[in-house]
Amino acid sequence: MTAQALSADATPKVKVKPVTSWKDYKKDLIKAGVLEAAANRGIKIRAINLNSNANANSDGNESESEEGLIASKIIHFQRHGQGYHNLLGDTVRSFGHGFDIDDPDPAVNPFVKPEIQDSPLTQKGREEARAQRPKAAMLKPEVVIVSPLHRAIQTAQISFADHLENDIDFIAHEGCREQLGLLTCNKAHPLSSTKADFPSVDFSLCTFGEEDTLWNAHPTVRELPVDESDRAYAFLTDFIMERPEKEIAVVCHSAWLFSVCNVVIDCEGDEFLETWFGTGEIRSLKLSYYKNQ
Repeated sequence: MTAQALSADATPKVKVKPVTSWKDYKKDLIKAGVLEAAANRGIKIRAINLNSNANANSDGNESESEEGLIASKIIHFQRHGQGYHNLLGDTVRSFGHGFDIDDPDPAVNPFVKPEIQDSPLTQKGREEARAQRPKAAMLKPEVVIVSPLHRAIQTAQISFADHLENDIDFIAHEGCREQLGLLTCNKAHPLSSTKADFPSVDFSLCTFGEEDTLWNAHPTVRELPVDESDRAYAFLTDFIMERPEKEIAVVCHSAWLFSVCNVVIDCEGDEFLETWFGTGEIRSLKLSYYKNQ
């Protein structure tokens, strides 16, 4: 980052933008037409919040309607711990400078700096993941699904270490990775090197290759909200719903999770579920899949 970008006295290159509140971000998604796209999908997904229950493994049957029900799953969603891109963004803001996340200039937008590709966990991020291990150990996922980005895999292996030691499968899936395009922090390292770094993870479903063809499909713009929600919907219906396991952990990313909880599934106005996940945070939901009438 340039000295000018860090100087408290320098004039920012772009208009300062504060961190977007979750309600404002939801309004932006609605303006982008995501709700109209969701209304035309063949399957409706409803969520029951299990976090307020004494036992997060409760099946929530007391709130579930059988009419039109296709399947139900208990999903433990986790956001990765603090990554170096999160730290870099916080550092820039601490000098009094906001930044436009869509600005392609790495002198202004820290998330597009080439050095931050596939941002791993910071020490704080590792500690956040480790702090979740006691909670994760009480959960009973039959499989752990991870985004193929390093910070998500690292978080999963730390938080769900007890499950890894008990030979629970860890499977990487591109459907739950963070927004594609523009932001270098979300561009994957070559698949061969990631496989070498995490030999205990099954990458057989990943196709992004050595150059991250998914991210490179639109390298100058972020993935559109409708496209992101379509990808998340396909992940939850074509993959998660069809799996034999009844209880699954999914370790992934904040913007993806926000899209899921505000657009893809119906959280029935539960603000706890609709707000941004904290770094490292785990939330347990029961997802019920219905034919969309």
